Order: sequence, then C-alpha cells, then structure tokens
Amino acid sequence: MSERTVEEYLESIGALEERESPVSTSSIAQVLEVSPASVSEMLRRLLRKGLVEYHPYGGAALTEKGRRRFLELTRRHRLWEVFLNRYLGIGWEDVYQPACSLEHATSDLVAEKLGKFLDNPDVCPHGSPIPKSNLKRPKVPGIPLADLEAGQAGKMVCVVSESNSKFLRYLTSLGLIPGAKVKVLEKASFDGTLTIEVNNSTKAIGREAASLIMVEPV
Repeated sequence: MSERTVEEYLESIGALEERESPVSTSSIAQVLEVSPASVSEMLRRLLRKGLVEYHPYGGAALTEKGRRRFLELTRRHRLWEVFLNRYLGIGWEDVYQPACSLEHATSDLVAEKLGKFLDNPDVCPHGSPIPKSNLKRPKVPGIPLADLEAGQAGKMVCVVSESNSKFLRYLTSLGLIPGAKVKVLEKASFDGTLTIEVNNSTKAIGREAASLIMVEPV
C-alpha cells in the first residue's frame, strides 16, 4: 500500500463527508473508480493504521488522525491550484490534476512557504475554502443551486465537483463561475430542471448539475 494511495483514500473520504456520514463503500468506489471489494480491503488497512473508523456495511469516517492528514493534503492541493492558476495561467478547469501530483510531493516546510508566498489565500480557483495552517476544517459556504426556488437569486461561491474538467468547462460555457450572479426563473416540477438567468442570458441546467453548485442566496 503506497503512501499516495493512502492519501487518495483519505482525500476521497474527507470530501464525501461533506455530503454523507458515515461514507458508504459504494460512494468511495465511485469516486476512485475501483471495485467495492477493493475499497473494503483498503478501509480495513486504514482502520489498522488508526486513520478511519470502519464497520462493514456501516460505512467509514475519518478519525482525528485521519482528518488532520486530510486537511493537510487539502491545504497543499488548493494552494497549488491557486499558484497554477495565478502564476501559470492554468484555467480553473485544468488545475486539479497537476495540483494532485504536486500535493503528494510537498513537505510541511514547502507548504508553509507556499502559503506565505501566495499571501495565504482564502479560497482556491473553484471557490472552495482553503484550510488554514491550524488545520481547522473550514465550512463549505452556501447552499446548492438546486435548492433555490423560482424567483430566488444567489451568487455562486464554489463548485463541489472540482476534479471533473468536463463539468467545469460546461459551467464556464453557461457563465457559471465563482462570483457569478444567478437567478432561478423556473423550476420544472417533473425533474427539477432549472431555467436560470446568468449574465443577462437565459440557460437551462439539470437538477444533478445544479446540486453541485453552491450559491449564497441574495
């Protein structure tokens, strides 16, 4: 079991804990694109390392030790995303994968210096909060766009699915980027499809996609 594999599991579980707790084996398998049997075996190994609490058929949750490691990785990853976006001009659609590679090779010292170099930014290019050096878990802001009702408006603050570059390009084509103002014009009763107004243009977006976009109601 490589250290990078361990870290990838911790990151996946930590991210999924924002939406479900405990985190199901099937959810982890879907995110990592591996079999549920492989996930179960890895969770047993992480349990022995004291990184997760795990009960077969009952899901998994990070321990305090595992959560600290998850927040360290998240901080490094999002700092690198800011660097890649701000200084190398890599768009928000494409910063995730190179940041993944860099985070696993980043020491505590480099992370500290990188944070200071970037003036300790609050959010990454996707709008997600960056854990501070004290490693307290930041609260994901806003509510899902799908939860707004017809006539309500909001400001987009972040996107949940940061790793899906195809999805991010789709959002860019709609004008849905962090900071964009969006108003729900209509909400279909049969499938939840939203008709929205963004940048004075009318667009349609499915409920599943809208559930991955966090907005602050205004």
